Amino acid sequence: MNAPQTEVGPPVKLAAHIDVAQIAQVYARVGRVHIAPALSRECAERAYRSLVEEVPWQLHLNDGEKAYDIAQEQVRLLPEATRVLLHERVQANAQRGFQYVFDSFPLSDAHALGRSLGIYAMRIFEFLNSPEFLAFAREVTGSAAIALADAQATLYRPGHFLTQHDDLANGVERIAAYVLNLTPEWRADWGGVLNFLDSDGHVAEGYTPVFNALNIFKVPQPHSVSYVAPFARAGRYSITGWLRAK
Repeated sequence: MNAPQTEVGPPVKLAAHIDVAQIAQVYARVGRVHIAPALSRECAERAYRSLVEEVPWQLHLNDGEKAYDIAQEQVRLLPEATRVLLHERVQANAQRGFQYVFDSFPLSDAHALGRSLGIYAMRIFEFLNSPEFLAFAREVTGSAAIALADAQATLYRPGHFLTQHDDLANGVERIAAYVLNLTPEWRADWGGVLNFLDSDGHVAEGYTPVFNALNIFKVPQPHSVSYVAPFARAGRYSITGWLRAK
């Protein structure tokens, strides 16, 4: 079932006065860059409302290499004993390997299937694949091969996390990853920080999810999203994905 459309919203566009040349210099030097503001203020505010009010969230987690998506209605119907077992398995897997658990909605896949096309988050996805944004992405990264952006909406609630990985994937050429942060208020000590790790396992740099900030970083690059604390006041909303070659 398609999510309801509440209002059309403003046309999606980049923020004014973005210094693309300076941003490209930073990216070339360290392989990542934090751009804020990224979109016009009215676009970012409308996108946030879309994520809160319109997106049909599902729980997204993995067990080894197998990924699972569970609709929120199904999550609420799980017996308490099943919830406990699921939590314990996720925690055990995280101790020894790659593990993630957060809410998501696959914008790319839903768009291809004609689902939820009326929600404003889809306008963001379409903008990310527009000639304007793809040209911007090529200039920032220095890669003329970027031809498309895939996307998912993500919501990290308390207890959610994403352990260390580098975004390499068989059969898909991911040139860079991006995170468009759409949470109006966040503190670093609530967790949910995009951490970049050096060869010694230290956190070389961390990006707090500042509202209307776009993070772009080269693939492969070890990174993680830190555990969201139980005392976090709200969810961490974003639209994420990869800038890819065809």
